[in-house]
Amino acid sequence: MNPKWYSVKTTLLALVVSPLLVSLGVFLLFTVWPLAFIMPIALIALWYNYARRAALPERAGRRYLPLFISFAYYLSVWIICFGLSRYTTDGPYIGRALFKLAAPFFGPLFLMSFDGGLMYYPLMLAALYGIVTVSFMAGAFWSGQKAIARRGGAALFAAAAGLCAVYGYQLWDRSATYLFPDHVTPRVEHEVDLYQYRPFREESSLVRPDEAPALIIDADYPRLDGATAAYPVYAAAAEFLYRGLDAYQAREYVRCSQTAGAYESLIGGEADIIFAAQPSEGHLKMAREKGVELRLTPIAREAFVFFVNRENPVESLTVRQIRDIYQKKITNWRELGGLDKTIRPFQRPENSGSQTTMLARVMGGEPLPPPLMEEYAAGMGGVIQEAATYRNYVSALGYSFRFFATGLKPNPDIKLLAIDGVAPTVENIRSGEYPFTVEVYAVTTRHESENTRKLLEWLRSDQGRRLIEKSGYVAGP
Repeated sequence: MNPKWYSVKTTLLALVVSPLLVSLGVFLLFTVWPLAFIMPIALIALWYNYARRAALPERAGRRYLPLFISFAYYLSVWIICFGLSRYTTDGPYIGRALFKLAAPFFGPLFLMSFDGGLMYYPLMLAALYGIVTVSFMAGAFWSGQKAIARRGGAALFAAAAGLCAVYGYQLWDRSATYLFPDHVTPRVEHEVDLYQYRPFREESSLVRPDEAPALIIDADYPRLDGATAAYPVYAAAAEFLYRGLDAYQAREYVRCSQTAGAYESLIGGEADIIFAAQPSEGHLKMAREKGVELRLTPIAREAFVFFVNRENPVESLTVRQIRDIYQKKITNWRELGGLDKTIRPFQRPENSGSQTTMLARVMGGEPLPPPLMEEYAAGMGGVIQEAATYRNYVSALGYSFRFFATGLKPNPDIKLLAIDGVAPTVENIRSGEYPFTVEVYAVTTRHESENTRKLLEWLRSDQGRRLIEKSGYVAGP
């Protein structure tokens, strides 16, 4: 066979025909599934018999170059698309470019596109071209056509290994941003079952003061919303002061949309008072665009805390060290006197109360790099990406508010860190000695109703302060 025609024919078999056989096998899997098993046999037979009948070049480099070209092409397409998509399988470069540039693989690509399975694409390539190469070599061996391995074969093998190394680097680099599926390491969730704190329930966990309320609201109830961690406070205030409501009716006036949703409700006129940390830049912009003036009334003090696995020997960090960790200037606990493990710094979603506080109080205007992300299946035909919820690795670092971490969602397997040697105790919060002491606000707009103003005044009264303290917070000044 003419060497030129050998290269063209072998390349077409490897680049087009073999992927099409795989795609046909996928099609049969969904139609006449017993016949799908014929495709691997057909693939092996194709390359075995082709090697036996073709006049193969003696030089290993020339003989196996078409196989290398095909493998290198498809893997390079993946490496480029995967890199441009920032190591996610959910994006235009994967969803569009890959499907066009690797069109002969339409069958497995279609199948793997469900439930985020495209990460297995490189493994499929390795399996396919591994089978092709072994079958081809077996046919050549039995036909007695030996190759001179020292002439080009080793170079092709090294080049293929180099491409695999590039993909391996991408996976390693991805691990700094994305968490791979892990159902063993326990999460520290930021979601709490608030049913036990609903007001006007007999078995509610809300605090109930042993004194008569100094204010009673029996009509025009202010609509309350806020952060998860603040819910036990404002729900207790509603139960103590509101009259004429039952547990079901109270749901209309006492809600918990979390910080981001609560600010949106207030700005949109669906809430009268929300209880949360300071607004984010996004919320301030939203308020300005809608002509809403936000009024912040401090009612309690809280500590913004950092926590680690209890097995982590590190007990304290400085503010500078925390900033350097989140900016990836410090990447190993060994640099801080801890274990020789890469630090996994978790963040919270944008516009959440803790993320806003992190940016404003801890980072001091210094930028945060992209957070650790989780990419998981979103049912049929897609994936979801979101900021990864803290997983209690020995190497992990997370943050939240003290009341959430120790009151609403206590976890014996984590420990709070001191900051600059100061622990987040009630005494240090009250004195302001703890560096990340923050205010909890009752936030209203300029369109305050009379009962809204009365409720704000009561929250800052001695009786309101006692309820706040009894709920687990440190009352404001």
